[in-house]
Parts: sequence; C-alpha cells; structure tokens
Amino acid sequence: MIHLEMNQAALVNTRFAISPLSTTVGALYLLRSDAPPVGGGWRHLIRETVHDRQLWLLKALFSGSWDYVPDFLTPQPDAPEAAWAEEAHTVATTCSERLCWELQIMAQGITDEGLAGRPTPTILRRALERGERDFAGDIATELHQLWESALAPRWPALRARMEADIALRARTAAHHGLSGMLAGLHPRVAWNDDRLSLVTRFQAQIPGSTSLVLTPSVFAADLHMVIDPTGGPTPRQPMLTYPVLHGPDTPASPAAHALLGVTRARLLSDLHAARTTAELSERHFLAPSTVSYHLGILHRTGLLTRTRTGHRILYQQTPRAADLLADSPQAR
Repeated sequence: MIHLEMNQAALVNTRFAISPLSTTVGALYLLRSDAPPVGGGWRHLIRETVHDRQLWLLKALFSGSWDYVPDFLTPQPDAPEAAWAEEAHTVATTCSERLCWELQIMAQGITDEGLAGRPTPTILRRALERGERDFAGDIATELHQLWESALAPRWPALRARMEADIALRARTAAHHGLSGMLAGLHPRVAWNDDRLSLVTRFQAQIPGSTSLVLTPSVFAADLHMVIDPTGGPTPRQPMLTYPVLHGPDTPASPAAHALLGVTRARLLSDLHAARTTAELSERHFLAPSTVSYHLGILHRTGLLTRTRTGHRILYQQTPRAADLLADSPQAR
C-alpha cells in the first residue's frame, strides 16, 4: 500500500495537467508483453516505430519486466498543458545525481518498499559509459523521434480525450467534493483520514507533500504514481497518472447492446461520470430497484467500480467498460 498524506496545502494545490511527454511514455508501456489491449492499432504502431527508428534505449527501458522505470522520463508539468519542447529539454538536462540514482533503483530495487531489481541491459550500461549528460540527451532524442513519428500527428484527438476527462473529473469534484473525485479516479484509489491510498503490493509512506498533479492517460489501464522513495536527491512532489474515461456523449456500440442488453448498455454508457442509483433512476426514468438490479450485474462482471462517499454509493465505468462501449477507437 502506498499512502500519500494530503494536508490542506496539498489539497488546495491539487491540479490537473496534460503532458505530451507523459502520454508518450505511457505509449511506451505498450512494448511490454503484459500490456493490456488498446484499440486503434496503437500497440502495433508503437512497436513498429521503435523498431523502424531504432529506438533501442527506449526499448531496453520499457520492454522488460521492471517494477520501476526511471521517473526522470516524466517531469512534473508546470502548466495545465505542458509544451513538448520544454518537457524534452527537462529530460535532456536531468542532473547526473538523479539520473544515476533512479537507474540504480531500477537495477537494484528497494527491498523495504517492495521494488524488485533486474540486471541492467547491456545497451543501457554501454550508453551510460559515455556519460550521464550524453545518456539523458540520447533518451530525449529517442523520445522526440517517437513523438514526431507516432503521436504528434494524432495529438489533437488524444488531447481532446484528456480534456473531456478532466472536465468530467471537475464536474465530479463540484458535485461530490475533491475527496469524492480523488476516490473515483480508479478502483485502487481510496480516500480516508486526510490520506490518499493506492492499493498496491508496493510499500511507501509519502509525508509532507505540498501539491499533487493529476495527469490523465489515454494508454494506461492502471495507475502510475511518480514519487520519490526515501532518500532521493532534490525530492519531487508526487504526480499521479490515471486512465481516462470516455466522454459524456460516447454511445454504446452495437456489440455492447448485443452483449449487455439495451438498458444495461445505456446505464453503463451514462456512467462515464460517477453517479448514484437515484441519479440514474431519474435520468433514465427507471425504478430504483431496476437500476440496482442492473448495476449489481455490471459490478460483478467488472464493468463498474463502486465507491462509498459518506452515505452515498457512486458507480463509474472501468477502463474495460469504456473499451466495450466504444464503437470505434477515439484515438487514431
């Protein structure tokens, strides 16, 4: 379990940011053999681009079964939407101390926090022998090539999905408070006692945070938290990357209607934002008992999350449900 202490300052400074670089790094996780399926041919596109452009450092970093991938690849955005050039420059100018420290964690792990290490691939060791500055520059160059070839041409559609998701989260916060929005980000996020908890096999206690940056991801099926383990140089404030939901007007696909039935498909489609049984009953002109019956089935099949906030129970789509409902991939 990872616990992030959220005092008043951290709550006040919680913000969303869209990051082209974090999106690019998120796409690189599709290189892993255990990566979840993503529509639109993205996995093939990323793998083909990495091979054709000979992005061997990125392949070595992301195709292994690492518990930890260096966080210098995803610097914290300073603005609501970061500029690619500024983010890439931050990567290229990463200080040697931080770069070596993070690569050491990747290779050796941290026993107390449950991070397992893996032998460093030869290509990474040889690149490091040329010096940390050159290594960071080479990584930034490869990231730029992947961005220009695979993501930049499709960025307007990707950005639109993230903007729509942020709008949905803002609406949830307006109706259910910031704690309700945070708890609804993902089934593995819990909020209690001024503390944000991530249900995971890793162990960490993050005290003294003064801010939290939330970055939506169109590629992730799970959470990714950028935090500094104990003893890191120039500690960073935490950043949480979470999977986006589909927009509010995303219709249920014919396949979803056939598989779920019309009523359940419509209810599931409406749960792009967290809602209660009573809200769904009013919106769809159904008896509360009928809504509860359908929600129970959808929850048991893993298509809904269920979160208690005070006396209210909120239901929301899972990424699996969003994929089922999509008539065609949103990002092409």
